[in-house]
Parts: sequence; C-alpha cells; structure tokens
Amino acid sequence: MHNFKIKITTKSPLQLGYGRAGIVIDSDVVHDKYGMPYFPAKRFKGLLYESALEIAEIFDEKIFTKKDIDKLFGQGEDGISRIYINNFYLKNYEKMYSDWQYLNNEYKGFFTAQSILDLYTDIRYQTTIDKKTGTTVDGSLHNMRIIDAGTEFYGEIILIEDCELNQKILALALKNLRFAGAKRNRGCGRINCLLINEKELPQKIFKEVI
Repeated sequence: MHNFKIKITTKSPLQLGYGRAGIVIDSDVVHDKYGMPYFPAKRFKGLLYESALEIAEIFDEKIFTKKDIDKLFGQGEDGISRIYINNFYLKNYEKMYSDWQYLNNEYKGFFTAQSILDLYTDIRYQTTIDKKTGTTVDGSLHNMRIIDAGTEFYGEIILIEDCELNQKILALALKNLRFAGAKRNRGCGRINCLLINEKELPQKIFKEVI
C-alpha cells in the first residue's frame, strides 16, 4: 500500500456541477456546507480511468493494457478496486473548515455559505442566438457558477496493490489528465494534476513515453 499526494490546479474556470440548481443559479458547483468547493473523489476516479484508457490506446497497449487498467480500477472480473481516492479539498481545508465553523456559530447570518462560495467562484451567463435573425432566443438565458482559474485542490490516492505496473498506470494517467467538468468547448475545464511525491516512484516508468 502506498499513499500518493496529489495537487489539482485549475488552469481555466472549472464547472464541477452536481445536478442541482438554486433560485438564482441554474447550474451550481459542488461545495461543502460552508461554501468551500471541492473535487469529488468518484468523479476524479472516473476521469483518471478514462485518461489511463487513452494512454493505453495511444501506445497500442504496449505500456499497459485495458485489462490492467480495469483490474486497478475495479472494473475487472472480480470487481475489486486496487486504488482508493479521497475527495480533493482546498489547501489548509481542515483549518479553514474549523475557522468558518467558529465564525458561523459566533456571527450567525453574517458569514453564509453563499458569501464564502463567492470567494472561490464566479457566475457566467450565456444565451442562444437565433442564426436566422441574429437575436437571442426567448427564454434561453442560462447562468452557471464556475470555480476560478488558479484554484488548487489537494488530496491523496492510495494504491492498495502497490506494484510497478499500477504505479505506471497512475503516474501516466495523472500526467495525461488535462480536462474536467462541463463546458470544455466554452473555455472551461483545463486542469493540471501534479503527483507531489513523484520522486518516490522509479523513474524508469516514465521513460517509455518520453
């Protein structure tokens, strides 16, 4: 078993929706009870799985195969996952959570989840244009909340079966993962994934693709 520390940096605005809308916001972002956005583990695992499949396809399964990937991510015959991923939170999340909890209790109504969420996000508006008339289509105005570019999330990935093959799949899938969330064709969703303790891995696992 090996714990790997990961940093995700948003290189452009990120729309991590969670299927809910509010009175004012049509499409909100995932956040905790105090308004701090986070990157859900389940969603990141899915993205990492897709990224690994893309690597396997690019290199004709010469580096690792789809079967190897499926086994690691629990998609194989036994259904047992060899990788565990935690939610990714803002830097110093635990301390900030404690601080916001204190302020929320001491000054009720002054610090709200909405006001805290506004610190890390922005609202983007869009509408549909009628190609024939060049005017906006009635009722097409839509807004969505986006996480600001430059936001950093931190978390851990645990390789339960810590072998060189699984290390290779994880490391290369992280390097290849560059997009997440919705509205990627609207300039959103570029991310960078950094394996903070990459030096703990044998460097030969990267040489096949450099």
